[in-house]
Amino acid sequence: MASPGHPGAIPVPRCPIIFNGTNWGDFVFHLEVHMDGQLLWGYLTGERICPPYPVLPTPPTYPPDADDDAKTALLEAFKAQMESYQSDLGVYETWLREEKSTKAILLASMEVDLVRSLRGLPTSHLMWDHLRRSYEIHNEAMYLVVVEEA
Repeated sequence: MASPGHPGAIPVPRCPIIFNGTNWGDFVFHLEVHMDGQLLWGYLTGERICPPYPVLPTPPTYPPDADDDAKTALLEAFKAQMESYQSDLGVYETWLREEKSTKAILLASMEVDLVRSLRGLPTSHLMWDHLRRSYEIHNEAMYLVVVEEA
C-alpha cells in the first residue's frame, strides 16, 4: 500500500528498535530477530554472498557439413545451457532483490544522521560490518569503564 504523502511509495518494514548510536545491543538483538523473520539476516552477516552474474550462452553455429543429428545435438546442448542460464539468472536476480530489501530495512531502522556514514558502501554486509566495527567495540569499551567504576 502506498504512503498517503508519497504516492507510489512502498513501505519498508523497519525494525521496532531504531538505532540511535547509543542502543547498539538492543538494536542488534531486535534487528537479528526482525531480519531472521524475513530470511534476510544472512545478507547482513555475509553468509548470503552474491552469486556470479551468469554468462549468456552462445547460440550454436553449425558446420557446413553437419548432418541433422549433429545439428540436433548442438541445439539440445544449447537448450540445456539456456535452461541453466535462466536458472542462474533467477538466483542472481533474487539475490539482488533481497539485498536491496535488506539495505532498505537496515537504513529505515536507523536515525538519518547515522545513515550518512554508510554512503558509498555497496552492500548491506559492508554497511553492517562498518556499523559493527564502529559501535560494538565502542559499547564494549564503555561497558568496561562502567564495570571498573562500580
